[in-house]
Order: sequence, then C-alpha cells, then structure tokens
Amino acid sequence: MKNILLLLFFVISCRSYTQQTIVPLRTYTDIPEDAGYYMKDTNDELSAFEGTWKGTWNNKTLFITFKKIIYRYNTTLKYHADIIIGKFKTVDSNGNILFNNLQLTDNDAKVRGVGFQNITNKYIMSYTDNDICGMSGTIYISFANAAKTQLNIYFDQRNQILDTDCYFYNYSPDQYPEPLPKDNIILTKQ
Repeated sequence: MKNILLLLFFVISCRSYTQQTIVPLRTYTDIPEDAGYYMKDTNDELSAFEGTWKGTWNNKTLFITFKKIIYRYNTTLKYHADIIIGKFKTVDSNGNILFNNLQLTDNDAKVRGVGFQNITNKYIMSYTDNDICGMSGTIYISFANAAKTQLNIYFDQRNQILDTDCYFYNYSPDQYPEPLPKDNIILTKQ
C-alpha cells in the first residue's frame, strides 16, 4: 500500500510539473512570465511564410529564407512560442554579395519573429546585426496576394549610436550599409 501511494504521488507530481498552458499565436493579452506557457501556431499560419523569397530595391536584390521554429523559448518574455526566423543574402546589381548570413545556425539567426500585430495583421520580426555595428530594427511582413506567393516587407531601422570602433563612424548617414529595404517592397516566393 505504501508503494502504491508513493507511485501515485510520483505520477501526480510529474503530471503537474509537465502541465502546460497553450495559447494561440494571436493572443493579444499579457501572458504571465512562466515557462509553462506556450504560444502555439494552432492555425498553422506561419507555414505559409516558409521558403525563400526574392525582391529588389535600389539596385540590390534580397534573398531571404524564412523557417518556422516550433517551441522556441523567449528568454525576454519567459515563455515558449512558435516563431519564424530569417536568414538573408543581399547582392548588388553586378551580383556582388553585400551581406550574407545564410550560413548561420538557426539559433544565431539575426531575424527572429515576435508575433502578429493586432491591428494591421502584419507579422513582426526583430533584426539585430552586431556585424554591422549593432544595426537593429523591426521588420514587418504580410502577404501581398491571396495565393500567398508575394510578400510585403518593410524594415524600420532604429537610430544607431555609433562609436569610433564602428567602421562607418565617419560616414554620412546616406553612406551607411543597407542590408534590408527601408521602403516597402514586394518579395516573390521562389
């Protein structure tokens, strides 16, 4: 009887320990900082973004690959979520590579999903690039057609504070690197 009670206690303890609260991606209320919460892609919305996309702007071509990552722990918000990560290559009109982070591991991707914006229905991603003097900003993506073969993308770069260690410290702002389009452009699925 004692062994049965111990086994029962162990099973109940394990079950409560692994219990998790699942909420859909489009949850727009505060989620408690709790590793037991999981913001799950219950409607499989993120899969449509997966793949390689291509677009041009200012004599440059962007190739960006999006991948769905399941159950990624958000160290800032303290819960798990399904997200999209992005890796990209930017080339000039002569095919010279200007930026390329396609070789990075998924954990080191510089573009990471945050979630859907409630009002505009855009998917929001953050971009941080320590290789370009800490360049960072927010990327907004949304589908441009019902077939989901075209994607609007826009990069809202944050103001940077450049120090003397930055290689473009003495450049004028119009000479700063432009790895992503700062104007809305259309990407086509490859």
